[in-house]
Amino acid sequence: MPDYPENCIQYLTPEDWWKEDPGKKLCRGALIETYVQFYSSIPLELVAERSEAERHNRAEVKAQPLHADGRRKTAESLPVAGLPRLDGAHCYLVNRAKKRPCLVLGAIEQEAVDPRLTRGMSKWKSHLFFLVAPFFGVEQVARDGYNAAFVDRIMQADYRAFFWDQLPKAGGLGSILRLDQIQPVGFEHPAYRHFGYKLSDSALCIMDEWLDWLIYNRDGGQISEYRDFIKSLDT
Repeated sequence: MPDYPENCIQYLTPEDWWKEDPGKKLCRGALIETYVQFYSSIPLELVAERSEAERHNRAEVKAQPLHADGRRKTAESLPVAGLPRLDGAHCYLVNRAKKRPCLVLGAIEQEAVDPRLTRGMSKWKSHLFFLVAPFFGVEQVARDGYNAAFVDRIMQADYRAFFWDQLPKAGGLGSILRLDQIQPVGFEHPAYRHFGYKLSDSALCIMDEWLDWLIYNRDGGQISEYRDFIKSLDT
């Protein structure tokens, strides 16, 4: 298991932060791997135009900003077979994606929808999903990564959307959990891979408090105690 430094909240928990889970049960606090989207501050719309007017199977595509006030250019070119035009407010969004470790946060214990209630509906309208938050490595790779001073501030619980951790058997310099990028994942097994680890009860309790801090701006409990402890080290 990871060897945590003394100036992080994991060091203060009464039990190991991570626990092995040989059964690889999908549960709150489970560590899984799946493809996650990298969101842009402004959504990007995928627009396709025919590269040659007489050929509907070849196109030029581009990603352009999509504004919530509905400012969208009217399509003037001929439609493309692979990307038909969508009616009304529908559009194609495009995001970069990468396979990342993720922490399962919730929406696990859901009852399957009675198929009698969805007869005649599109299947996607009743598909169930659970919620995860992605981890990103702090290492500087190709001039990208997290600034060391920023990582120190994250470790000191200065930012509620970021959480520093060390993943089991991952090695390296740690990872940053982005709690403001919670995403849905389908329950089908090909959609994710379980690493065989999950948070301990103590760790899951702190994570619940962290989510409460993020959503409701309440930072009491163990988070408040930890922040007071960090301040005491500087005095």
